[in-house]
Amino acid sequence: MTLLKLVYIAHGWFLETRLRPMFPNQIQAWKHGPVIPDIYREFRSQGIDIKSKIPNFDDCSIADEDVCLLEDIFRIYGSMSPFVLSDLTHIPGGPWDIATKRGGNYAEITNDLILAHYQAKRSAAQKASA
Repeated sequence: MTLLKLVYIAHGWFLETRLRPMFPNQIQAWKHGPVIPDIYREFRSQGIDIKSKIPNFDDCSIADEDVCLLEDIFRIYGSMSPFVLSDLTHIPGGPWDIATKRGGNYAEITNDLILAHYQAKRSAAQKASA
């Protein structure tokens, strides 16, 4: 659960800062939150402890500025409990909530919904610090 939440949150901030998706995979609104089905399927068999490299995922090169962004996201969110991360991804009016209300379980959470949510988060943080 933690991995899925962290990847989803990283994708959201990546969209907000880079104005492009971090990855092309579909994100769906499952009963317990946003899920990237491809990641779920590949890691599910390993359980809680990741024991080996996932064979269907290629190594990818990540630009230095993107590495810095992802490290910042992990620094901020990486130590949060799965339950806190779940609360963050289940916000009323957030992408998961909207997608679930529109299409039920397994509905796609579009990048447009995610981007708007993370832009609103940035705007609220800027207003709070002003």
